[in-house]
Amino acid sequence: MEKILNFEQNEKLRKLISENPDLPLVVFAGQDACAYEYTSTLCTDVRAYIGEFLNCEQKIDEEHVFEDRIEFKEAVEDFYSDFEGTDAEFDEFINQKLEEYEPYWTKCIILYVDN
Repeated sequence: MEKILNFEQNEKLRKLISENPDLPLVVFAGQDACAYEYTSTLCTDVRAYIGEFLNCEQKIDEEHVFEDRIEFKEAVEDFYSDFEGTDAEFDEFINQKLEEYEPYWTKCIILYVDN
């Protein structure tokens, strides 16, 4: 028989927590993490790393939790794509919007699970 889990990430998670005890632990579950017909699912794709996420409600994409600033900037640009003005004015407007969210970017230990 073959093992179904690799516990390598467990040690990495322990190390991240011990080296960064003040950072919050945030768990993200991928779209394949849930088997709808069961009450619980064993996730075999497990990753632990230091990252950040946008810790606030936002209108840009209400179904998405952002953990990547570039992806968030692109979403903001798409959301305000009907902006009327020059390219320079648009860039300034987007930068102002991004600054509003700056205090909500939270450094954390991320535990990502999926299948």
